[in-house]
Amino acid sequence: MCSTPHVDLVRHLGAEQVIDYTTGAARYDLALQPGGTYSPAAVHKVLTPRGTLIQSFGDGSRWFGPVGNLLKAVALNALAGQTLKSFTAKVTATALTEVSGLIESGRITPVIDRTYPLAEAAAAVALVEEGSPAGKVIVVVEPPPKLPPC
Repeated sequence: MCSTPHVDLVRHLGAEQVIDYTTGAARYDLALQPGGTYSPAAVHKVLTPRGTLIQSFGDGSRWFGPVGNLLKAVALNALAGQTLKSFTAKVTATALTEVSGLIESGRITPVIDRTYPLAEAAAAVALVEEGSPAGKVIVVVEPPPKLPPC
């Protein structure tokens, strides 16, 4: 599921079917959103009247964590007749090693929109805040230069 500007990218990445949530043209009984990127209200448009969304809420807002998104989910369940279920993925060293192996083997390819040096971190944050970049925004932190021995 993505917005209109990202449909071609998602197809290029190998998706058999791409849902443009902005059109509301198609309706589905079940939507799985592991990244928790879109609000329950946005996903509501692509669900059938009794559809189910399974979503990871991520961290949510900086003050209240995922509570705001959970409240939206409760409202969606009560008002729309749709069901929203959530899950939280636990990041472990084992999981990160497995994902690293999948990337190194080429079985998955991370999508990177832009890379910024640390000095331009504010521009990276602005890009993420202003819209939806087509992939991850990376801030590269270079190790400090080695100092000669005294």
